[in-house]
Amino acid sequence: MHKRTIIAASIVLGLASASASAASCKHRADRAAELDAGGVTTVEIYALAGDLQVTGGDRATISATGDACVSKKGMLDEIDITIRRTEDRVEILAEMPDTSEETGDRWSRQYAVMDLEIQLPAGVAVVISDSSGELEVANLAAAEISDSSGGIEIRDIAGPVLIPRDSSGDINMERVGDVTIQVDSSGEIDIREAASVTIANDTSGDIIIRNVQGSVLIGNDSSGTISARNVGGDLIVENDTSGGIRYDRIAGHVSVPEERLER
Repeated sequence: MHKRTIIAASIVLGLASASASAASCKHRADRAAELDAGGVTTVEIYALAGDLQVTGGDRATISATGDACVSKKGMLDEIDITIRRTEDRVEILAEMPDTSEETGDRWSRQYAVMDLEIQLPAGVAVVISDSSGELEVANLAAAEISDSSGGIEIRDIAGPVLIPRDSSGDINMERVGDVTIQVDSSGEIDIREAASVTIANDTSGDIIIRNVQGSVLIGNDSSGTISARNVGGDLIVENDTSGGIRYDRIAGHVSVPEERLER
């Protein structure tokens, strides 16, 4: 990724309120890119500040449209969407200007955000890196998502869903395959209809799990209530520092800290 793109990711994390849909947007422009999807199996998406919607469907192309919003008109010249292909993999990059130049008053006087809508064939897997803003992913083969801030909505994923890291914001999933969340710092986790669920580390926020075909494993949970219901396999909670645990209709073995049970 370009240096200016990496810098922008760190500067605009707190500027989600200045999204491209905000009424206070000073300068706006549309961006678009498209590519034939024949033979593509994986799409990598690098998004920065702004909302991101990724949807699979019955289509033969990969298309990305952006609604850009900036504080200075000249910044629009530095905003673009790049799509490039290497064999069966495609990269989609949001190109953004460096907003780190101090104006003399406040850093936040400069902003650049772009809401993205990406349409893909339903049979591909996605790998998403997103810095801030709401994120919605639906109707795809598999998904890997790393997100710094903002809510995550995931539904209708035929295969596995992996979240290596989520810093803040709620996570909601429905009708997905095997779920693995490695690190979640804050926000509620709500998973309904999954093949299996593994949550390695969760710092804060409630965990709600319903209708899982296989087992549920929670490694470390620092705070918040854990609620599990209709689990076809085992329910295992290894460590729970605070907050109650409730469960019902677990077909397999149950192993949870006794002192956390809500009876």
